[in-house]
Amino acid sequence: MEICYKDSHAILPVITYASEAWSTSVYKRSKSKLQQIQRAFLIFITKAYKSVSNEALSAIAGIMPIEQAMQLYKDRRAISRRNPTNAVIAARKKIETPSKTRGIHPKNNHISVDLSGTVGNANMKIFTDGSKTENHVGASMVAEKDSKAIHINTQRLNTSCTVFQAELYGVSMAIDWIQNQGKKTPCYAINVDSKAALLAIANKHITHPLAVAIRMKAIKLRKSTSITFHWVKGHAGLKGNERADCLVKTVARYKNSIAYDEIPINRGKQILEGHYTKIWNAIYVNSANSSHTKLYILTDFPFLYGQTSYSLSS
Repeated sequence: MEICYKDSHAILPVITYASEAWSTSVYKRSKSKLQQIQRAFLIFITKAYKSVSNEALSAIAGIMPIEQAMQLYKDRRAISRRNPTNAVIAARKKIETPSKTRGIHPKNNHISVDLSGTVGNANMKIFTDGSKTENHVGASMVAEKDSKAIHINTQRLNTSCTVFQAELYGVSMAIDWIQNQGKKTPCYAINVDSKAALLAIANKHITHPLAVAIRMKAIKLRKSTSITFHWVKGHAGLKGNERADCLVKTVARYKNSIAYDEIPINRGKQILEGHYTKIWNAIYVNSANSSHTKLYILTDFPFLYGQTSYSLSS
């Protein structure tokens, strides 16, 4: 039979309000009260008898027990706020740390991007690209002067990185190269085929570490060098863009060293969810209750990492 994954967030926002402050000193009686609140909803969702155990109700409904759900809620917020998590996981140190643009006067804290689809007109045109396949993730940049490539760079990223990260890293490579050029060229146009990456760079409220680093460097470089950002359509026959795309798909896979291995925050939250789901799974399997439910739902919950639905065959 088909069982849908119910939205456990219906009561979580109310129960977990300010839980960072009070959940560390919750007494046994208070925990029991929280379980009773969740239990009432679980019985309503599953239409089960009142005698069914909490472990069985959670497994049938596909909703994490309130104690683990609260820990997950706190740790997800901790990642977003650059705070340490309660969960001890090896990947925690590699999760991207949100950042903010600091030390820049508001009147200078603005970067405009051209989304018209035309290549920027400058002494030096730079094309960047990012790509992700099943086996590798890469970023590349090509700098052109008078329609001739004078510099290329390709780097490999960790396979857990996203295309968005790869696109941003390509722009970051371009900014770093411009920085190393000093004042050799007065005008640069960076052409990117990802609107999402450009809009992230332009957004002064963004907290993505790569986008923030690009903003900081670009604003600093503008004092002596003209740098403009342009969106160009991918696979539209632009020589520079096609060359960058070819480089990232061919050369990057042969790179042995990983230039960037930070895990996206969303992926970090998925890892946390997996961690607490395994704890939930261990509690359920080792519990003396729900013996009848275990005949149908034994172990390894199919809704690991927030799958929206799963099937059970009786």
